[in-house]
Amino acid sequence: MNILCIVESAATGVARNVLDLVDGAIAAGHRVSVIYSPKREDGIFRAGRERLAAAGVEFTPIPMRRAPGPWDLAPVLAVRRIIAAKGPFDVIHGHSSKGGMIARLAGIGSGAQIVYTPHAISTLDPDLPLPKRIVYHAGEWVLSCLTDILIAVSTGEGAHLESLGIPRRKICVVLNGAEPPPRTRAREAVRAELGLSENHVAIGFVGRLSRHKAIDVMVAAFARTWAKYPDTRLIVIGDGEWRDQAKRQAVDLGCDGAVSWLGARESLSYYAGFDLLALPSRYEGFSYTMLEAAGIGLPVVATEVSGTRDLIDDRKNGIIVPRVGDIDAFAAALIEIVENKALRDSLANNAISRIRGGGVARMVAQTLAVYAGARTKD
Repeated sequence: MNILCIVESAATGVARNVLDLVDGAIAAGHRVSVIYSPKREDGIFRAGRERLAAAGVEFTPIPMRRAPGPWDLAPVLAVRRIIAAKGPFDVIHGHSSKGGMIARLAGIGSGAQIVYTPHAISTLDPDLPLPKRIVYHAGEWVLSCLTDILIAVSTGEGAHLESLGIPRRKICVVLNGAEPPPRTRAREAVRAELGLSENHVAIGFVGRLSRHKAIDVMVAAFARTWAKYPDTRLIVIGDGEWRDQAKRQAVDLGCDGAVSWLGARESLSYYAGFDLLALPSRYEGFSYTMLEAAGIGLPVVATEVSGTRDLIDDRKNGIIVPRVGDIDAFAAALIEIVENKALRDSLANNAISRIRGGGVARMVAQTLAVYAGARTKD
């Protein structure tokens, strides 16, 4: 197959999914081209792009803006020119909302099968204002008419797509996949770097410092945990538009001395020093951070968003907080797991058991099967 991937949000989990898919597709003998926006490219995507370009994958930068507007006409036309010049393509696969919109509009009349992966569709956001919810819902429904298959990365996202009125026959669920990461550093070395003694209980937060990832809930819940158990520490890995606000919040709540702000950096080597991982997200597709934590044997405290129950059995390998944005409930879950070492150890021992077999290879194989099915359907 000749496959074209289009992605605007070339960062974090979307970047990993696209790179894993491209890697697997070329290993299976397919030809892959990628159009990406340099505006939101992170280090993960840049490194992968450079490696894959050396293996013959063609990457074409086309600036795209995150918000929808009349400025989207330029990238749509640019992609149509590429499709005409480098096609025909068997499959055009748009990733995230903007990549999906451009793929579907640019793909009109191309003869290619059109595939779209939202990676946490915007209408999953429980706090989305009603006017935006109406517009985004209508837009996704209209664009679904130009789509052969929508791939949901979790069962929850799949159910949500169906609730938008998208026909079930157009929806496939392909869970994100990750391999159990190796422990590249000893626990003692990581904790020494972070200034932690064995008496400290280290809570890790890995993700963008944003409203989406609920860093505000994280800081508020940690402040309550720390007030009861002063030996707890919060290790924050990530950066984002709410960084300064979150730091001020920690100061205002008096817990800033117990928080380490590490910024954006490679996170896997720090997991060995954590005692648990906290994910208070307001919405998700299927968190790669959660997959990584479970793969290394960390118990997870997470809100009940899409993907959570695909990985976590409540109180067996983690704790699920049912209400998004509920600081009291999230703090109570953190306090329970901090004060109960036996529970913490039991959750950790069970964490790896829910990593589904096959990891990345399974995800790639299922996606290629979706492509093949889209090409052969009536």
